[in-house]
Amino acid sequence: MKKKKINVSVSGGRTSAYMMKLIMDNWSDEYEFIPIFANTGLEHPKTLEFIHNCDTHFGFNTTWVEGVVHYDQRKASTHKVVTFETASRNGEPFEAYIKKYGIPNTAFPQCTRELKLYPMQSYLKSLGINHRSIPTAIGIRADESRRVSKTAGVDNIIYPLIDNWPVDKQDVLDWWEDQPFDLGIDEFEGNCLGCYKKSIKKHFMQIERDPSVYDFHRRMESLYRTTGPQDGERVFFRGNMDTNMLFQAYQENGGNFRRMSDAEASGGCSESCEVYVTEEYPEWLLPLRG
Repeated sequence: MKKKKINVSVSGGRTSAYMMKLIMDNWSDEYEFIPIFANTGLEHPKTLEFIHNCDTHFGFNTTWVEGVVHYDQRKASTHKVVTFETASRNGEPFEAYIKKYGIPNTAFPQCTRELKLYPMQSYLKSLGINHRSIPTAIGIRADESRRVSKTAGVDNIIYPLIDNWPVDKQDVLDWWEDQPFDLGIDEFEGNCLGCYKKSIKKHFMQIERDPSVYDFHRRMESLYRTTGPQDGERVFFRGNMDTNMLFQAYQENGGNFRRMSDAEASGGCSESCEVYVTEEYPEWLLPLRG
């Protein structure tokens, strides 16, 4: 009997990799797997190593893609196939996106769409597959069910870690403790370096650990502040802060950010950036959006 196809979104986080392993172990008789990872060029280096280790150790056979932006055309991003060795590591796809669409922030959050979602769909199209014609498995856990896409039915999205093998964050962490390798990224760092979705506290923690993460953001703001359909300038961070203002706030804080509440430390981006999710912002962040 011919196997059905299933697309698996490999985000680079522990949860999506755990899901992929469960799918391989339990559905191999029924499905042919098409795991895809979309690299923005701003992924944490350990994320790339983690996916490469999963491919090598578990045999995921992940296809790595990067977005290809089309300038002066009303055309969504397509894709090119790369490898662990050839994947961009200096933000090249991300800068290409910004050059056309402008700097992303909470008011203009299209980077996931153009750098992850559309390139993945473009790759499936290159195989002769309409993305809605086969299921796409997304690594959202039972304790994250609020993030389930509102268009899951239309887009043929499935959530195995909610509906088939319900797990929470601790279940996933416990499983990885028994494996020969792990992601090795602290949650405040996240997969996408310097992601605008992070809380201010997480940015302060990142600045304290490695301020060079923000060199890319500072350069983008020096080149592309006025790119895009908005009136005036656009910058990355919450409260309409640019990178220099973020660093100034860090200096003025004097280390007091460690006393910020747990609510301020969470919210927004955490370990990885998933496609087809409903974003939620904590109440304390809503006045800062844009």
